[in-house]
Amino acid sequence: MRFILIGTWNPEHRDKIVNKRLENGRLAPQGITVLNEWLDATGGRTVWLIEAESARDCFKWSLHWSDMCRFEIFPVVEVQDDLGREIT
Repeated sequence: MRFILIGTWNPEHRDKIVNKRLENGRLAPQGITVLNEWLDATGGRTVWLIEAESARDCFKWSLHWSDMCRFEIFPVVEVQDDLGREIT
């Protein structure tokens, strides 16, 4: 199943987040595959597209960062165009 995770943080947490990421990587638990990641160019937000067995894996991941970030987590599905083709 695919999920979107949006992590948002206050500016005062930026350096702590950057340092933790540099030292430990994403800290994604086993069972999560990161398909893509985007950083909001205006700052303060990251968006991930992931594959996971369940939402429980997403929540496990967010716990590593929840002292500095707020998360929105929701399942997503691919959209098909009017002719039934997948839109990528």
